[in-house]
Amino acid sequence: MFGPNTYFKDTVSIHSSHRDQSFFKLFDQVRELFAVKFGLEDYDILFIPGSATVGVEATMFSMKYRIKMAGYEGEFKNRWNQMLQNYPKKESYPETEMYCRLETSISAPFSKENCIVDAVSAFPYYDLPKGTKVMCSCLNKQLASYVGLAVVCVKKDQWEHCLDSDVYSYLNLRRYKDYADRHQTPNTSPTFIYEHFCRVLKSFDLEQFRDRINKVSDLICSAIPEEYIIGDRRCPVITIKKEAFKKDPGVAEKFDLYGYWTGKPDYQIFTYTSPVEDYKEFVRQYRSSC
Repeated sequence: MFGPNTYFKDTVSIHSSHRDQSFFKLFDQVRELFAVKFGLEDYDILFIPGSATVGVEATMFSMKYRIKMAGYEGEFKNRWNQMLQNYPKKESYPETEMYCRLETSISAPFSKENCIVDAVSAFPYYDLPKGTKVMCSCLNKQLASYVGLAVVCVKKDQWEHCLDSDVYSYLNLRRYKDYADRHQTPNTSPTFIYEHFCRVLKSFDLEQFRDRINKVSDLICSAIPEEYIIGDRRCPVITIKKEAFKKDPGVAEKFDLYGYWTGKPDYQIFTYTSPVEDYKEFVRQYRSSC
Protein backbone atom coordinates (compact mmCIF):
# COMPACT_ATOMS: atom_id res chain seq x y z
CA MET A 1 0.00 0.00 0.00
CA PHE A 2 1.13 3.56 -0.78
CA GLY A 3 3.90 2.26 -3.09
CA PRO A 4 5.18 4.05 -6.22
CA ASN A 5 2.72 2.63 -8.77
CA THR A 6 -0.81 3.98 -8.86
CA TYR A 7 -3.64 1.56 -8.06
CA PHE A 8 -6.58 1.51 -10.45
CA LYS A 9 -9.17 -0.85 -11.90
CA ASP A 10 -9.64 -1.44 -15.61
CA THR A 11 -11.04 -4.03 -17.98
CA VAL A 12 -8.79 -4.92 -20.90
CA SER A 13 -10.42 -5.40 -24.27
CA ILE A 14 -8.08 -5.74 -27.25
CA HIS A 15 -9.83 -5.05 -30.53
CA SER A 16 -7.08 -3.78 -32.83
CA SER A 17 -3.53 -4.53 -33.90
CA HIS A 18 -0.59 -2.17 -33.62
CA ARG A 19 -0.44 -2.18 -37.42
CA ASP A 20 -4.11 -1.27 -37.93
CA GLN A 21 -5.06 2.20 -39.09
CA SER A 22 -7.16 2.66 -35.94
CA PHE A 23 -4.02 2.31 -33.82
CA PHE A 24 -2.14 4.80 -35.98
CA LYS A 25 -4.85 7.36 -35.21
CA LEU A 26 -4.83 6.47 -31.51
CA PHE A 27 -1.04 6.71 -31.35
CA ASP A 28 -1.07 10.19 -32.89
CA GLN A 29 -3.88 11.28 -30.59
CA VAL A 30 -2.05 10.15 -27.46
CA ARG A 31 1.17 11.93 -28.49
CA GLU A 32 -0.71 15.15 -29.24
CA LEU A 33 -2.76 15.00 -26.04
CA PHE A 34 0.38 14.45 -23.99
CA ALA A 35 2.22 17.36 -25.60
CA VAL A 36 -0.70 19.78 -25.27
CA LYS A 37 -1.73 18.73 -21.76
CA PHE A 38 1.75 19.36 -20.35
CA GLY A 39 3.00 22.15 -22.61
CA LEU A 40 5.50 19.96 -24.45
CA GLU A 41 4.77 21.06 -28.01
CA ASP A 42 8.51 21.67 -28.57
CA TYR A 43 9.26 18.00 -27.88
CA ASP A 44 8.92 14.75 -29.79
CA ILE A 45 6.97 12.34 -27.58
CA LEU A 46 8.29 8.78 -27.77
CA PHE A 47 7.00 5.66 -26.03
CA ILE A 48 9.57 2.97 -25.22
CA PRO A 49 8.43 -0.54 -24.22
CA GLY A 50 9.47 -1.55 -20.71
CA SER A 51 9.94 0.29 -17.44
CA ALA A 52 11.02 3.88 -16.98
CA THR A 53 14.54 2.57 -16.41
CA VAL A 54 14.61 1.41 -20.04
CA GLY A 55 13.70 4.93 -21.11
CA VAL A 56 16.60 6.32 -19.10
CA GLU A 57 19.01 3.77 -20.58
CA ALA A 58 17.73 4.45 -24.11
CA THR A 59 18.53 8.12 -23.54
CA MET A 60 22.05 7.35 -22.34
CA PHE A 61 22.59 5.06 -25.34
CA SER A 62 21.20 7.50 -27.90
CA MET A 63 22.52 10.92 -26.95
CA LYS A 64 25.84 12.08 -28.35
CA TYR A 65 26.71 13.86 -25.14
CA ARG A 66 29.28 13.08 -22.50
CA ILE A 67 26.76 12.91 -19.67
CA LYS A 68 27.70 13.86 -16.13
CA MET A 69 25.35 13.31 -13.20
CA ALA A 70 24.27 16.33 -11.17
CA GLY A 71 21.84 16.74 -8.30
CA TYR A 72 21.59 15.26 -4.83
CA GLU A 73 23.40 12.14 -3.75
CA GLY A 74 20.99 9.26 -3.53
CA GLU A 75 20.00 5.83 -4.76
CA PHE A 76 19.02 6.85 -8.27
CA LYS A 77 21.96 9.14 -8.90
CA ASN A 78 24.16 6.19 -7.96
CA ARG A 79 22.25 3.86 -10.32
CA TRP A 80 22.56 6.20 -13.27
CA ASN A 81 26.25 6.80 -12.59
CA GLN A 82 26.77 3.04 -12.78
CA MET A 83 24.74 2.75 -15.99
CA LEU A 84 26.64 5.57 -17.64
CA GLN A 85 29.81 3.51 -17.41
CA ASN A 86 28.35 1.24 -20.10
CA TYR A 87 28.02 4.11 -22.58
CA PRO A 88 31.32 6.00 -22.87
CA LYS A 89 31.22 8.73 -25.52
CA LYS A 90 33.83 10.31 -27.76
CA GLU A 91 35.87 13.12 -26.27
CA SER A 92 34.81 15.26 -29.22
CA TYR A 93 31.18 15.11 -28.11
CA PRO A 94 29.85 18.04 -26.04
CA GLU A 95 29.19 17.59 -22.35
CA THR A 96 25.86 17.94 -20.61
CA GLU A 97 24.41 17.16 -17.20
CA MET A 98 21.65 14.81 -16.15
CA TYR A 99 19.87 14.64 -12.83
CA CYS A 100 16.90 13.18 -10.97
CA ARG A 101 14.16 15.80 -10.75
CA LEU A 102 13.09 14.05 -7.56
CA GLU A 103 15.60 11.88 -5.73
CA THR A 104 12.95 9.71 -4.12
CA SER A 105 15.36 7.98 -1.74
CA ILE A 106 15.56 11.24 0.22
CA SER A 107 12.41 13.05 -1.02
CA ALA A 108 14.53 15.85 -2.45
CA PRO A 109 13.56 17.73 -5.65
CA PHE A 110 16.34 19.25 -7.77
CA SER A 111 16.08 21.68 -10.66
CA LYS A 112 18.57 22.94 -13.22
CA GLU A 113 18.03 24.33 -16.71
CA ASN A 114 19.33 22.92 -20.01
CA CYS A 115 19.94 19.35 -18.84
CA ILE A 116 18.69 15.80 -19.36
CA VAL A 117 16.08 15.09 -16.70
CA ASP A 118 15.04 11.84 -15.06
CA ALA A 119 11.51 12.87 -14.12
CA VAL A 120 10.29 9.31 -13.55
CA SER A 121 8.94 9.95 -10.05
CA ALA A 122 8.60 13.72 -10.45
CA PHE A 123 6.39 14.24 -13.49
CA PRO A 124 4.02 16.02 -13.69
CA TYR A 125 3.88 17.27 -10.07
CA TYR A 126 7.05 19.30 -10.62
CA ASP A 127 7.44 21.59 -13.61
CA LEU A 128 9.97 20.70 -16.27
CA PRO A 129 12.91 23.16 -16.02
CA LYS A 130 13.51 25.58 -18.87
CA GLY A 131 15.59 24.24 -21.74
CA THR A 132 15.36 20.59 -20.71
CA LYS A 133 17.00 18.61 -23.52
CA VAL A 134 15.39 15.24 -22.82
CA MET A 135 12.84 14.20 -20.21
CA CYS A 136 12.29 10.57 -19.14
CA SER A 137 9.19 9.42 -17.31
CA CYS A 138 6.59 6.65 -17.42
CA LEU A 139 2.85 6.01 -17.50
CA ASN A 140 2.34 3.94 -14.36
CA LYS A 141 3.32 6.31 -11.56
CA GLN A 142 1.76 9.77 -11.27
CA LEU A 143 -0.04 9.43 -14.61
CA ALA A 144 -1.96 6.41 -13.29
CA SER A 145 -1.92 4.11 -16.30
CA TYR A 146 -0.53 0.66 -16.98
CA VAL A 147 3.01 -0.54 -16.36
CA GLY A 148 4.81 -1.25 -19.61
CA LEU A 149 5.73 2.00 -21.36
CA ALA A 150 8.36 4.62 -20.66
CA VAL A 151 7.85 8.06 -22.17
CA VAL A 152 10.88 9.94 -23.45
CA CYS A 153 10.43 13.53 -24.60
CA VAL A 154 13.21 14.81 -26.85
CA LYS A 155 13.39 18.54 -27.56
CA LYS A 156 13.07 18.96 -31.30
CA ASP A 157 16.33 20.89 -31.58
CA GLN A 158 18.26 18.02 -29.96
CA TRP A 159 18.12 15.44 -32.73
CA GLU A 160 21.49 16.61 -34.08
CA HIS A 161 22.90 15.28 -30.79
CA CYS A 162 21.31 11.83 -31.22
CA LEU A 163 22.59 8.71 -32.93
CA ASP A 164 21.64 8.22 -36.56
CA SER A 165 18.99 5.81 -37.78
CA ASP A 166 21.57 3.36 -39.08
CA VAL A 167 22.59 2.44 -35.52
CA TYR A 168 20.34 -0.59 -35.31
CA SER A 169 19.16 -0.97 -31.73
CA TYR A 170 15.86 -0.90 -29.92
CA LEU A 171 17.52 1.47 -27.47
CA ASN A 172 18.06 4.00 -30.26
CA LEU A 173 15.58 6.86 -29.78
CA ARG A 174 15.97 7.81 -33.43
CA ARG A 175 14.35 4.49 -34.35
CA TYR A 176 11.24 5.43 -32.33
CA LYS A 177 11.13 8.88 -33.90
CA ASP A 178 11.38 7.49 -37.44
CA TYR A 179 8.47 5.17 -36.79
CA ALA A 180 6.48 7.85 -34.95
CA ASP A 181 6.80 10.05 -38.02
CA ARG A 182 4.90 7.26 -39.80
CA HIS A 183 2.33 7.05 -36.96
CA GLN A 184 3.75 3.73 -35.77
CA THR A 185 6.01 2.02 -33.25
CA PRO A 186 9.00 -0.15 -34.20
CA ASN A 187 7.86 -2.95 -31.92
CA THR A 188 4.68 -4.90 -31.20
CA SER A 189 2.76 -2.39 -29.11
CA PRO A 190 0.34 -3.07 -26.23
CA THR A 191 -2.62 -1.28 -27.80
CA PHE A 192 -4.74 -1.48 -24.65
CA ILE A 193 -2.17 0.63 -22.76
CA TYR A 194 -2.47 3.42 -25.31
CA GLU A 195 -6.28 3.19 -25.12
CA HIS A 196 -6.26 3.47 -21.33
CA PHE A 197 -3.65 6.23 -21.33
CA CYS A 198 -5.70 8.20 -23.83
CA ARG A 199 -8.66 8.11 -21.43
CA VAL A 200 -6.39 9.16 -18.55
CA LEU A 201 -5.02 12.15 -20.47
CA LYS A 202 -8.46 13.37 -21.51
CA SER A 203 -9.62 13.61 -17.90
CA PHE A 204 -6.33 14.58 -16.23
CA ASP A 205 -6.40 17.92 -14.37
CA LEU A 206 -2.91 19.01 -13.36
CA GLU A 207 -3.93 21.58 -10.76
CA GLN A 208 -6.31 19.16 -9.06
CA PHE A 209 -3.61 16.51 -9.10
CA ARG A 210 -1.05 18.78 -7.46
CA ASP A 211 -3.57 19.97 -4.91
CA ARG A 212 -4.39 16.36 -3.98
CA ILE A 213 -0.72 15.52 -3.41
CA ASN A 214 -0.31 18.63 -1.25
CA LYS A 215 -3.35 17.76 0.87
CA VAL A 216 -2.30 14.13 1.34
CA SER A 217 1.25 15.28 2.20
CA ASP A 218 -0.11 17.74 4.76
CA LEU A 219 -2.32 15.03 6.24
CA ILE A 220 0.56 12.59 6.71
CA CYS A 221 2.97 15.20 8.04
CA SER A 222 0.38 16.45 10.52
CA ALA A 223 0.56 13.04 12.21
CA ILE A 224 4.25 12.10 11.88
CA PRO A 225 6.53 14.20 14.13
CA GLU A 226 8.77 16.55 12.15
CA GLU A 227 11.99 14.99 13.41
CA TYR A 228 11.06 11.74 11.64
CA ILE A 229 10.45 13.30 8.21
CA ILE A 230 13.32 13.21 5.68
CA GLY A 231 13.29 15.74 2.86
CA ASP A 232 10.32 17.76 1.62
CA ARG A 233 7.05 17.67 3.52
CA ARG A 234 4.96 18.39 0.42
CA CYS A 235 6.11 15.82 -2.07
CA PRO A 236 4.96 12.88 -4.22
CA VAL A 237 6.85 10.68 -1.74
CA ILE A 238 7.16 11.25 2.00
CA THR A 239 10.21 9.54 3.52
CA ILE A 240 9.84 8.56 7.17
CA LYS A 241 12.46 7.29 9.61
CA LYS A 242 11.63 3.87 11.00
CA GLU A 243 11.88 5.23 14.55
CA ALA A 244 8.55 6.96 13.95
CA PHE A 245 6.94 3.55 14.42
CA LYS A 246 8.91 2.33 17.43
CA LYS A 247 5.82 2.42 19.70
CA ASP A 248 3.81 0.22 17.37
CA PRO A 249 5.69 -1.31 14.40
CA GLY A 250 2.50 -3.16 13.51
CA VAL A 251 1.07 -0.05 11.85
CA ALA A 252 3.87 -0.05 9.28
CA GLU A 253 3.33 -3.75 8.66
CA LYS A 254 -0.46 -3.49 8.43
CA PHE A 255 -0.29 -0.75 5.81
CA ASP A 256 2.57 -2.50 4.00
CA LEU A 257 4.61 0.69 3.89
CA TYR A 258 7.07 0.86 1.03
CA GLY A 259 10.40 -0.40 2.33
CA TYR A 260 8.96 -2.56 5.12
CA TRP A 261 9.67 -5.85 3.36
CA THR A 262 12.61 -4.79 1.21
CA GLY A 263 15.17 -3.77 3.81
CA LYS A 264 15.13 -0.08 2.90
CA PRO A 265 16.69 2.18 5.54
CA ASP A 266 13.47 4.18 5.87
CA TYR A 267 9.77 3.85 5.08
CA GLN A 268 8.10 5.77 2.28
CA ILE A 269 4.56 6.80 1.46
CA PHE A 270 3.78 7.81 -2.11
CA THR A 271 1.06 10.41 -1.89
CA TYR A 272 -0.72 9.83 -5.21
CA THR A 273 -1.21 6.06 -5.50
CA SER A 274 -4.20 5.23 -3.28
CA PRO A 275 -7.63 6.67 -2.46
CA VAL A 276 -7.51 9.58 -0.02
CA GLU A 277 -9.60 7.58 2.46
CA ASP A 278 -6.76 5.05 2.77
CA TYR A 279 -4.33 7.79 3.80
CA LYS A 280 -6.86 9.10 6.32
CA GLU A 281 -7.22 5.64 7.83
CA PHE A 282 -3.45 5.28 8.08
CA VAL A 283 -3.20 8.61 9.91
CA ARG A 284 -6.04 7.64 12.25
CA GLN A 285 -4.39 4.37 13.20
CA TYR A 286 -0.94 5.92 13.50
CA ARG A 287 -2.25 8.55 15.90
CA SER A 288 -4.02 5.87 17.93
CA SER A 289 -0.76 3.95 18.27
CA CYS A 290 1.15 6.89 19.73
